[in-house]
Amino acid sequence: MTASRMVTVYDPTAEPRALGATLAPRLGALRGRRAGILDNGKQNAGVLMSAIVERLRADHGVAEVVRREKPVAGPPSPEAVADLSRCDFVLVGSAD
Repeated sequence: MTASRMVTVYDPTAEPRALGATLAPRLGALRGRRAGILDNGKQNAGVLMSAIVERLRADHGVAEVVRREKPVAGPPSPEAVADLSRCDFVLVGSAD
């Protein structure tokens, strides 16, 4: 005798939704700007983004860096979003 199993099938053919979004204006220069880093907790993500920002400091005059962390599989805290929203630009990414 075999046990029966339930399989759930999702239909990906739903009507697409168009969401309007505009890009932020491009920064003219980085000198004196505040950079943000959102570290997603993956191995080396923070190290990679910190190295990039340090290079931007040395080569382009980035003045300040705000670093915040978030869980690997979750959204950032409201406090982290608020802190990073005060930056001129934010690096968000992952690395393994």
